[in-house]
Amino acid sequence: MTRFIVEARGIWKTYPGGITANRDVSVVFRSGEVAALLGENGAGKTTLVSIIAGLVKPDKGYVVVNGRRLPPGKPRDALRAGIVLVPQHPRLVDTYTVAENIGLALYAAGKPRGMKEVYSLVEEIARNYGLDIDPGTEIYRLSMGEKQRVEIIKALAVDAKLIMLDEPSTHLTPHEVKSLIALTRRLAEEGRAVVYITHRIHEALNASDRIIVMRNGRVVASLPRDKASEDKLLEYIFGERLREVESTSTVPIQATRAVNGQGKALSVEDLWVKGLRGGIAVRGVSFSVGYGEVVGIAGVAGNGQRELFEAIIGIRRPLRGRILITGIDVTWASPRRRLLAGLGIVPEERIGWGIVPRKSLVFNAILGKAVVDGKLLLDWGYARKYTEEIIKYMQVDAASLDADTDTLSGGNMQRFIIGRELLKNPRILVAMNPTSGLDLVAARRVRRELVGLARRGAGVLVFSEDLDELVEISDRILVMSRGVFRGEYSRPFNAATIAKAMTS
Repeated sequence: MTRFIVEARGIWKTYPGGITANRDVSVVFRSGEVAALLGENGAGKTTLVSIIAGLVKPDKGYVVVNGRRLPPGKPRDALRAGIVLVPQHPRLVDTYTVAENIGLALYAAGKPRGMKEVYSLVEEIARNYGLDIDPGTEIYRLSMGEKQRVEIIKALAVDAKLIMLDEPSTHLTPHEVKSLIALTRRLAEEGRAVVYITHRIHEALNASDRIIVMRNGRVVASLPRDKASEDKLLEYIFGERLREVESTSTVPIQATRAVNGQGKALSVEDLWVKGLRGGIAVRGVSFSVGYGEVVGIAGVAGNGQRELFEAIIGIRRPLRGRILITGIDVTWASPRRRLLAGLGIVPEERIGWGIVPRKSLVFNAILGKAVVDGKLLLDWGYARKYTEEIIKYMQVDAASLDADTDTLSGGNMQRFIIGRELLKNPRILVAMNPTSGLDLVAARRVRRELVGLARRGAGVLVFSEDLDELVEISDRILVMSRGVFRGEYSRPFNAATIAKAMTS
């Protein structure tokens, strides 16, 4: 494979409202190398790689591929030059199959193929790279981790020379992260250039040959892996804020003690739920969450957690069983009725589920809160004040109240969603992977807020593939495997025992 070099030169990008995401950024990516792009949420990482992929047009600066300048803001030109961004939020057509989505990508890349060829190509790539996927499955039936596999297969199908993975471990288990890092090494050995965008220092150290650190929209360091250390990278990432970060991180988060004798915030009784691909995903599970209690649901992705979550929040009808929220039977009730009963929701998929894209923060803040008795009651003065409270409460970095949600980084989107749900003062909060995609400071803040909500008397149910997180914040942990609970554990937890139950 010919030597492949992509350079971004003097990139500037300011979004409407005044937030400057990139400030005179210049970077180089070379074939045969894994470069980690490291920084906290909002550092400018996603904007930079989106500009390189032609998805965002810079205000100043340009991208050069093997000495040839690319036209700015032209994703098809970038794709045909061999540049592919695997986004944090998959950009796939939900109603199309895996193969049909790959076929669209091949067409856009100027490499059209018949569907029979596409099926064979997907199967070949999946087999050769260990990316197990059925080319005939519709995208909406896939988990977030599986959708990410499709994005990677798409990049390989078009024979990308530069593959940029934006927060690729957000929806993956620890085992899957190890497999992903091994895959990035293989891609580089094949002569591709790989960019691993992350806020997780240990992944940057494990995955890369070179580490580039961004802070406040600038590149503040670029150093070989063997010259980097966790302490040095922390200093580059947080700068003058490092002492504040370290002091916050050393204070343990104490799980709340359950408030007894005050009823149940959530009760699930003998619940059976059909799976995304047919068959039964949840098999007769029963459990409850008390007021003042944090309950964690642990398990390897694909063992019924998603279907259970969807049944509780009201977007998947169970086959049988009962769901009670604050004592009210909502088994067959609408999502709106559940919200009125006191339910708060933090979904795994931010865009589309948690927020409406291309709408303002004010619009998204008031969603679900303004609907009363079927009428939309809008007091825009109140709505703006409420949005200000969310932004201040969760320290969301936003240009203005009227800024579109699209202008937020992934981490700021997540903080906005969580702040909105917490300020509703729910009686029961149900969250799916609430800290995925957050840097260590933001994740720490979210965990504290979840525990704080329980201390104020609400019930909190957290589905998470991060066992360390559940051990830190939960009063009880239920382990889900193959659609049933394999064990229930209380403090003090034995992480090794719980991990073993997860794979039983």
